[in-house]
Amino acid sequence: MFDIEMLPAREGDCLWIRYGDPKKPHQILIDGGRAATAKELKARLAKLPPDQKAFELLIVTHVDRDHIEGVIGLLEDPNLSLTFKDVWFNGYDHLKDVSVEAFGAVQGERLSTALINGKLPWNVKWKQKAVCLPDKGLKSMNLPGGMTLTLLSPDREKLSKLIPVWEKECKKAGLMPGVGAKPSEVKGLEHFGGIDIEQLAVSPFDEDGGEPNGSSIAVLAQYEGKTALLAGDAHADRLIKSINAFKKAAKRLKLDAFKVAHHASEHNLSAELVKLLDCRRYLVSTNGSYFQHPTPAAVARLVKYGGKNATVFFNYETKFTKVWDTNAWKAKYGYNVVFPDKANNGTLTVSL
Repeated sequence: MFDIEMLPAREGDCLWIRYGDPKKPHQILIDGGRAATAKELKARLAKLPPDQKAFELLIVTHVDRDHIEGVIGLLEDPNLSLTFKDVWFNGYDHLKDVSVEAFGAVQGERLSTALINGKLPWNVKWKQKAVCLPDKGLKSMNLPGGMTLTLLSPDREKLSKLIPVWEKECKKAGLMPGVGAKPSEVKGLEHFGGIDIEQLAVSPFDEDGGEPNGSSIAVLAQYEGKTALLAGDAHADRLIKSINAFKKAAKRLKLDAFKVAHHASEHNLSAELVKLLDCRRYLVSTNGSYFQHPTPAAVARLVKYGGKNATVFFNYETKFTKVWDTNAWKAKYGYNVVFPDKANNGTLTVSL
């Protein structure tokens, strides 16, 4: 098996990956969504048999609240009855490329404290240094059970840009930048009647400039001939560079699934990026709250350039996702959409 389950992370990410023997699978957890996600996550974990409460890896992609809060709630629980063989997370000292001694800002500080107090293995495969691309090329690591992870993001430059932001937030003990911003009007939505897929797909790409998202860990997960791109909130320019390095002379990178970066924000999914991929499964994790993701331009790029017979998997059925279940569009562009059943809105498993 190679399953990717999107858990109810509100506007964020919480991915539960299982691979290997279905009776005793290897497991990876990526992010934990918002604080409320921890309750759902712990309830699911409590139902696991005793021999399935060990995870090969926990990846905390970056310090934005919609990715880190649920992990904090999980690791701060003194009754937590599961283990992680390694935790990949870049704390404040990792940004400066030094040993971990100090704590970072706000949510990052709490997670750093939980990792240290819990004596959890932290960036072990990276020799306690940053989870970061080398100066040249990419870096791959093997996990037990036959899974290979290839790091695509971040690079040292992206991490360094987060330092002044982190320090500023630490001083005022606030939240990560952008969290308190008012959501702007969604371009192209216009009560769902004004979406022009052709126009949106070719609209100018305005790159995400947020430092936290630039620091996001993104990996290629390969198992038994299947490949998934798990992009966190990574910047498109960094993903494009890494994908080109990985695919070498191939025209496109063959994927079995792509967890779309930043919940299908138009600032993280460019036409150039989509055109580099040969993929038929696109995973979008968000309930649309706060920033009204997925944005129409991002999904338009997926359905326009994502290839015939592609399927977009939404873990929430909302007014921002349901609009794409339009028969005329699906027939014209040759795509399909999948939602969870109404009783489990927020939870959706994709089997590769």
